[in-house]
Amino acid sequence: MPQRSYKIEFFQLNLVPNQDVLSIRNLFEALSNEIYDTSLEIGGFTREVWGLVFDRYPMSVCGQFRKFRDTDIPEIGLPGEDAEEIELEDGEGLIEKNFFIFYEENNILAWHRNNHSSGVNQFVNFLSSTAGIKLSAGPVLQSDAIARLMSGDVELKKIEITLPRPTNPALYPDDDFGSSILGMMTDADADSLKISMGVDLRRADTEGRLTNRLKRTLRNVMRSGATTARAHVFEDGIEFPIDLVADRVFSWQSVETNSHFPPSFTMYGIIDTAKAECQEALDEYFGAMEDALL
Repeated sequence: MPQRSYKIEFFQLNLVPNQDVLSIRNLFEALSNEIYDTSLEIGGFTREVWGLVFDRYPMSVCGQFRKFRDTDIPEIGLPGEDAEEIELEDGEGLIEKNFFIFYEENNILAWHRNNHSSGVNQFVNFLSSTAGIKLSAGPVLQSDAIARLMSGDVELKKIEITLPRPTNPALYPDDDFGSSILGMMTDADADSLKISMGVDLRRADTEGRLTNRLKRTLRNVMRSGATTARAHVFEDGIEFPIDLVADRVFSWQSVETNSHFPPSFTMYGIIDTAKAECQEALDEYFGAMEDALL
């Protein structure tokens, strides 16, 4: 059988609890019990949380996030014959899906990336919308990248950020710069914003560095789906870049299958294997985050 490879990415979910949803596991349990809608229209497509499993691995929740496509349906046929359209019944759609496992320790979401289905921000937007809560997802970064960025010995010389307009502004970073960025996009009716800020060391009227508050902003915009989040810093007179998009923790896993996806429990197995392989990087990240907050 052919080998297929799947990319597993890691995020930390951040919930603002309320009287109805006290934890992320509590939210998944409510979805399983159909207390909240399990399917909604998000980003022009019907999307659905499906097949939640609570006992596969300790202190975890396995599941699928499915996208239903009912437009631009491909045709089928044989060589030398006319193609035929795939006919769908009312309410049906072609299904694309992401598999995931949520681990309660550190609120880690291990996410199977599928470019034909949904991004993690659409998943978070779905959960926020169906339960009326504030939930965000921040990518887990390589510990040395976050430690270098947040170090007090490192001076920030330039930042580059590219951001899409958030589908849910309530999930945007709650800091001075984050509010300003959101305001600029809203006022201009822009779908994206690209920012580059730096200092010119040849000028006599410059401080020679950007404010350290931008370090936290740069880290925060990663939670909002930034496609570029890059810092140029100086340490001991040496300049080097820190690319927070490139420095994410992820794992490629392969499995033999004749299908687009193997059975669900096989997918959960490779996701859990990916987490085990990345456990050291995950532990180092959360340790570095704690140090950065001190």
